[in-house]
Amino acid sequence: MVAIKPPIQIKTTGSLKRAVNYILNEAKTLVQETKETDTDFPLIYHNGKMNLKLVSGHGIEDVSVANEEMVMTKLAAAFKKGDDDLKELSSGKQVLAHHIIQSFSPEDNLTPEQVHEIGRQTMLEFTGGDYEFIIATHVDKDHLHNHVILNTTNSSTLKKLRWQKNTLKNLRAISDKQATKYGAKIIEPSMRNSYTKYSAWRRQNNYRFEIKRRLNFLLKQSISLEDFKEKAQALNLQIDFSGKFVKYQLTDQPQKRRVRDDTLSKKGIYSLEHIKERVDKNQLVYEVSEIKERYQETQAQEENDFELKLEVASWQVEQESKQGIYLQLDYGALNSGTILIPAHKVDKKEDGTYTIYIKEKDYFYFLNPDQSQKNRYMMGATVARQLAKQNGELLITKNPYISSMRELIKEYNFLVQYNITDGTQFQELEERFNEKIDATHQELRSLDERLARYHKIEGALLSLEQTPENSLSALQLLEEFRVPKDMSLEDVTQLLQQFEVEKDALQEFFDDTLKTYTTYQEIKETVRSRETKTQETEKSL
Repeated sequence: MVAIKPPIQIKTTGSLKRAVNYILNEAKTLVQETKETDTDFPLIYHNGKMNLKLVSGHGIEDVSVANEEMVMTKLAAAFKKGDDDLKELSSGKQVLAHHIIQSFSPEDNLTPEQVHEIGRQTMLEFTGGDYEFIIATHVDKDHLHNHVILNTTNSSTLKKLRWQKNTLKNLRAISDKQATKYGAKIIEPSMRNSYTKYSAWRRQNNYRFEIKRRLNFLLKQSISLEDFKEKAQALNLQIDFSGKFVKYQLTDQPQKRRVRDDTLSKKGIYSLEHIKERVDKNQLVYEVSEIKERYQETQAQEENDFELKLEVASWQVEQESKQGIYLQLDYGALNSGTILIPAHKVDKKEDGTYTIYIKEKDYFYFLNPDQSQKNRYMMGATVARQLAKQNGELLITKNPYISSMRELIKEYNFLVQYNITDGTQFQELEERFNEKIDATHQELRSLDERLARYHKIEGALLSLEQTPENSLSALQLLEEFRVPKDMSLEDVTQLLQQFEVEKDALQEFFDDTLKTYTTYQEIKETVRSRETKTQETEKSL
């Protein structure tokens, strides 16, 4: 796998010279010429054969004296600043250069020339071509690795490179992007699966995630502690109640260490005390014989859950790799780059297009190949909307109220089916159901308000476009709503389409739910009324 450690800081001219001499060592950098390469490597006659010396530079005329050329650039910077006594060069306190090491796995099966090119492209993108550097590929170890000496003085502006908190993250992200072009291994385990396959992988490999899913199901489907234990065993979940903390372990997966309840939830949801309290409220649950099948049905439904779904055209994909797809993305004026969507969030279709499934609060790293200082993290909601804006596709937003209410409906139907309409279990569920209905109703009103707001914005933009002579009120409205100046009519129209689809889907689901719930309530009330009349008749007799 590709690895970059924090760089070594070089603070004296003597250290700079030693570092340059070390990385240029012919015993570490010579290889026999195997094939043509775009890089003009020096040819060295060694042991009766011509060899390539895997060294190159950027902004450097002669790599053998790169340290002297870098010092010359710093002299120019000192002269510009009026630093006649050259304090930066002589103090030993200022960073003159960074020594960066980029290592590769033997499993990558890359040639030394390819490794060198990955390093060169990484540094060019990282620096934007504005800083001097030399790079040497060492072949003397069992793994290939690049050594880079990077001057901290900008060749053009003569300003100093500031190595900040996220600079190393930025460099690593660029390195990963360049390395994937050659098939280098980036992460372990390699996410080679699609979104659909990854869901199954996650169930099998994320132990804490899977333990919590099984426990949440068991808390709703157990009527006593003994019942809870028996059903946990049916779901291949081993439970130890002997200590201060409850300990859990999956027996159908290679989980080596048991997990304590306090590490699964800080609120104590999976503690012995809470388990007893929770299961005592249940009256009707699935039988042990059917618990595994019912659990699998529930999880299959959950796997189809997502927040944002978007179709991506093949032209938007700059590069496809085992790790995922790099998508072209425009973000603001003159800021164009790529983001990596991991493979487990992507399904590739037969026609060559892609479907991505992301959450609003997912984070993605935006890489600008021309100006690495503009690299930044972007949230899923921003990424999805920018991509939809580029390709004109409709961004499908799945409202979270649908998923949460569907789960309540399933529980409610189960109890009603067996005429369990009294008792603590039903009463608690009914309260949660009523709260969710109220909250969903409020969400629908909020979506209506959002639609009304954007219809006003749409009208204002249309007014500016069609009747510019009456633009004052339109401009005032846009200012009042704090509409970004770069928001176009097309942007607003697309947002309105997305909100309308989201609202219609939630409204349809809400109406069906309300209708079914009202019917249940009417039946319940009719049964109670009939029972009351029967009791009164019996008393009168």
